[in-house]
Amino acid sequence: MTEVKWSNYIARDFTRLQYTVLKERASAKEAIIIIHGITAEFHHHEAFADECTRDADIYFSVLRGYDQSLKRGDIDYIGQYDDDLFDFLHFIEKKGYEKVTLVGHSMGCANLLRLIQKNKSAASEYLFVAPFFHPTLPVYHEDATEQSSDRTDVDYTVFDKRVMLLMTLYKMNIDRFNDRTVAEIPDEFNKSEKLTLSFRLLVSRFLEKIPPELLNDVRDRISIYVGSKDEVLLHEEFKRYAREHWNVPVRVIQGTDHNHILHHPQLHKEWAGK
Repeated sequence: MTEVKWSNYIARDFTRLQYTVLKERASAKEAIIIIHGITAEFHHHEAFADECTRDADIYFSVLRGYDQSLKRGDIDYIGQYDDDLFDFLHFIEKKGYEKVTLVGHSMGCANLLRLIQKNKSAASEYLFVAPFFHPTLPVYHEDATEQSSDRTDVDYTVFDKRVMLLMTLYKMNIDRFNDRTVAEIPDEFNKSEKLTLSFRLLVSRFLEKIPPELLNDVRDRISIYVGSKDEVLLHEEFKRYAREHWNVPVRVIQGTDHNHILHHPQLHKEWAGK
């Protein structure tokens, strides 16, 4: 496999944040930006780019705290991801593309909801793949926040009780504990280690509440796909939720799971045809 070439863009606080170009096409008029989940799963996103048939350049941005920076597993303030992603969008838009498409995978879809809430015109199109929109939605397996690599391709642990306690304190305007660890994931840049994630990092990935009208103005720009063997998401319950709350259809890709759906040929065949 070709060695990954990492580049940097400068966020509004002058921090250099990492991204890479997964695919470039000489004739591309579209840019696709991928937002990863609670684990980066970089090799699956590489495979997504390989399988994608769109005439587009494909960008993968490593979220702050997940990258090789000094402040790992943490960010500076709640909501910083919104600022970072809008900065990256602006950075890509300045390249002159006619269309910018945002792709979220798993928890990255929750980041997309935050962007949509702040700016309905953030992108020309949105692709949600195996969405993890919010841990309280009744559409996920009971152990969705604790996945083990010995039985699934998904590998992470979220300390739910600690999250609930810290959220209660946060709502009481007590923020001195926002740097406390609430999740543990594989370290993308050091395979022998685990990366711990702070409370303020994790809650910066979700809306506190998902308004039922959130997608009304962008419904025709959204595609949602889930796998029939998803280890995290209950696809039938999720289909019902999306229909009842947003009137948005959900396509189920048969025979694939939470991560492998990213590069399933049927997903790309259907998405390319939209």
